Amino acid sequence: MPLVKKSELRLEIEALLEKKGLILEENVSVVNLESKEAHYFPDYHSSLEFLKGKKGRWYITTPGLKNLKDRR
Repeated sequence: MPLVKKSELRLEIEALLEKKGLILEENVSVVNLESKEAHYFPDYHSSLEFLKGKKGRWYITTPGLKNLKDRR
C-alpha cells in the first residue's frame, strides 16, 4: 500500500486519541470471547487461516480503535 500523507486534521485527531490512551488500529483483530485473548493480522485472509482448527467463540473485528496498553 502506498504511503499517504496524513492531513493536519487526522494528525490532530490521532494525537487527541493518544492522549486518551487510544490508537487507530490498522490490522484485523481476532478476539476470543471467553478468554479475551487477542491477535492482530494485516488482512482478513490471515485471520481466517489463524482460526482454522481453533475451538471456542472467536470474533473478527475490522480495523478501529485500540487501547495503548494492549499495543504489542
